[in-house]
Amino acid sequence: MTKIIQPFILILLLISCKSYTESTDYFGQTYPDAIPVIFAPDIVSKKGRLEHGISFTPDMRESAFGILNKDDLSGEIFYSKKINDQWTKPKVFEPLKNKCVYLPYFSPNGKSLLYAQSKPDTDHVYTDIWKLEKLNNEWVCPKIIHSPISSVSREASACMTYDGTIYFSSNRNCENNVNCHTADLFYSNLSDNKYQKVDIIPEFGSSNDKESVFISPKEEYIIFCGYTDDETGVDLYISYRDINNNWIEPQIIDSTINSKYWDRRPFVSIDNRFLFFTRLQIGEKGIAESDIFWVNTTKLFKPFVYHLVPDTTVHAGKKFEISIPKDYFKDIDNPQLTYRVNQNQFDWLDFDNEQMILSGLPPVEGDFEVVFTAIDKNSNMTNDKIIITVLK
Repeated sequence: MTKIIQPFILILLLISCKSYTESTDYFGQTYPDAIPVIFAPDIVSKKGRLEHGISFTPDMRESAFGILNKDDLSGEIFYSKKINDQWTKPKVFEPLKNKCVYLPYFSPNGKSLLYAQSKPDTDHVYTDIWKLEKLNNEWVCPKIIHSPISSVSREASACMTYDGTIYFSSNRNCENNVNCHTADLFYSNLSDNKYQKVDIIPEFGSSNDKESVFISPKEEYIIFCGYTDDETGVDLYISYRDINNNWIEPQIIDSTINSKYWDRRPFVSIDNRFLFFTRLQIGEKGIAESDIFWVNTTKLFKPFVYHLVPDTTVHAGKKFEISIPKDYFKDIDNPQLTYRVNQNQFDWLDFDNEQMILSGLPPVEGDFEVVFTAIDKNSNMTNDKIIITVLK
């Protein structure tokens, strides 16, 4: 029996390894580390050509990316498919040939492709959100996603969650819509198989332009680009949902990823291992270069405050214990976090990081700032503080 089982186990392991290798093949490229590099030079990213915005199907067998025309900024979408373990040479996506189209995004179920298409007679300034469907293994039937998602304004990049919710950027809230290009981020839930209303993401309200949105399929995090300052221009930002399903304040992504150029058009692989984005260089004569970069996510995902701990009041001379939620912090790619507390500043304070119990016997009154630090396996750290008020 053992002789029969062992070869069977070996076959299963070989099949498993083969499946894993195939599912993570990115045009035969060597995986990047924490410093972004140009993705697939001379295959996808070609010098002098303006590539922007790439997407992969969840089974990693199809890819699409956009190309801008330097002269009039019209757009095309290029497509490649993996056949017999080899990626085909990227070429114009046949269903969208001779259309002015931008920013392809494969849905997380792999059955549709969202993209932006120019409105007629607008010099490629205004776009609507369109969708291709996959039927019988073919991409067919390009259709506009009508109101309330598409409008008289400019709707640009769009992406989708597992439950069909669409997130997108739009300048529909501009006071002077005709000459305004400042966009906000919106979403629309699928209800009764229809998109019946659109809501702005209220936590991201500001006067800065926000676009190039990517939503994780489970809606755990969102990445977008926004204006930072005149020195670095446009950078990538990330936000996470907390325990109350609210988006936390967006944080600028690590400086190892953002650059002095315009970093935009994010896309994260279905396994959360790699971030793809477009780096745009602008010179005196306009866009000088635009390439697609990729990087592993060791510096993208960091601990974030998921279950906020409120300030507390205790009494001098009386021992206290506070249970700290085990999900105080979370990390997308690291479920096991290490906690540290500045307890050495207070000889009356103790923290048990296994039981997640903060305890102490304060001798005097006052307000004391206790700083918690969460550290992930990649040495990324995030701090949060609570105030312990000690009364008489």
